[in-house]
Amino acid sequence: MSAPDRERASSWTLITVSAGLVLPAIGVVAFNLGSLALYSAFLPLLGLGLLLFVDLGEDVFLSLLFLAVANTLLYAVGLFALPMIAASIVLTAPLAKGLQRWGMVTIPETVRRDARPLLRVFDLAAILLVALSARYVIFRSAGGHIPLRMSDVETVSRFLMSEVGGWSIFALGYGAQHRLRYGTQYSASVELAASLPALLATGLFLVTPHVAIMTLGVNAFGISGLYVGLLPVGAAHVLVRTLTTRRRAMERQNVRLQQMNRDLAGNERLAAIGQMSSAISHQILQKVGVLGLQCDLLREVLHEEGVPPDAVVTEAQGQVEQLDSTLNDLNRTLSDLLVFSRDFVLHREPCSLDHLVSEVVEEMRAAATARRVAIAYRYEGPAIPLAVDRIKLKQALLNLLKNAVEASPAMGEVLVTLGASEQQAYVSMRDHGQGIAEADFPRLFSPFFSTKEKGTGLGLTFAQKIVELHQGHIVVSNNPDAGATFRVELPVQGEGDLR
Repeated sequence: MSAPDRERASSWTLITVSAGLVLPAIGVVAFNLGSLALYSAFLPLLGLGLLLFVDLGEDVFLSLLFLAVANTLLYAVGLFALPMIAASIVLTAPLAKGLQRWGMVTIPETVRRDARPLLRVFDLAAILLVALSARYVIFRSAGGHIPLRMSDVETVSRFLMSEVGGWSIFALGYGAQHRLRYGTQYSASVELAASLPALLATGLFLVTPHVAIMTLGVNAFGISGLYVGLLPVGAAHVLVRTLTTRRRAMERQNVRLQQMNRDLAGNERLAAIGQMSSAISHQILQKVGVLGLQCDLLREVLHEEGVPPDAVVTEAQGQVEQLDSTLNDLNRTLSDLLVFSRDFVLHREPCSLDHLVSEVVEEMRAAATARRVAIAYRYEGPAIPLAVDRIKLKQALLNLLKNAVEASPAMGEVLVTLGASEQQAYVSMRDHGQGIAEADFPRLFSPFFSTKEKGTGLGLTFAQKIVELHQGHIVVSNNPDAGATFRVELPVQGEGDLR
């Protein structure tokens, strides 16, 4: 925390401490011995309200009963409500700690996990006392009388006006406290306290109606009416608590499901590594066996007697070239494996698929011409925006087009088509080769599976991984006449022109 922030926090602490001590002291002068029975009726309700809280989020908790009883007490006895509320907090704190030791959760998690829990409680108590004092000042300034008796429209209007003012002060104070203590104003993740209007609406529509009900109960039936009017508040509290408990249970379940998905992905990755290890061992041992054989042949050539030196050199050069070729094959296999095993991070940017596919086609055209295979490119569909990792997606498309060219016979043709709809863009590559055997479809994208004599079996695996990282997929099918079609489908994102 920077020096200015510490100064502001210290100033806020001084204000809250002053308010928390001075306001109850001022309220003591309003003590009325004739209201002793009323005081005795309200005090247990305040203590009960403090113990019955609802944890709403990481830094918000609500005690509906306590807020409703505190407001009702203000309209019943005036400023003496302030010291009574302070006393209820002081008396209830040790009880809450004792119940907590017996396994009962009576202190909100937001308070328990706070670095300075006592200061947090003091802050909230001071904010509440200031809001109640503002409520009292507004009500009395408008001509209202204590105790409040809702006998006419004018009195109800004064009551509503004081409630709006009181909750506005509370919402502003709550936001200021969070801003100074925690660096964030309100709690965006909690609907009831996401902003000043949300917190204001929570007080006016969730607490104020119950204050009116309890006040009417006191007006009509005295203390017994107070407890009868408490029933709707209790019902609302149970409803809010039930909904909040279910929401938090769903959040915990979602966290567990996410962890299970991560564990499952890890297990699948370990299984894939096991399968790959077997394939890697086969590939490397095969290459190493060829290397050993070629070394033996080279040794025999060098130790062969009666052969002219020129012939020995020529034959040795041939063996060295074969060794070099085998080493290159082994290096390519290991390089492809290294690329596949990495955890890719995409660097998305707006991209024209038309230009990207055109580049892929042009880069493969020379290799296709050498094999006497033609490549035709066709663009169809509307222009739509797409954000992709240009380099990685280009390599994936090159792998697919290379496979299509190598699968095509001499004088054959590969048709590359780029299309688009409102939801997705697609690139299809259609060759006229022998197609894919039905038995090979389940293993088509498996690491090291290849039907080519010198294939590493990682090209399609690499392409699929890149496409899936773009939230897309590859659809493979055999053509009705001959050959196969690989279709890359990518979801549309962002805005802009594809071309």
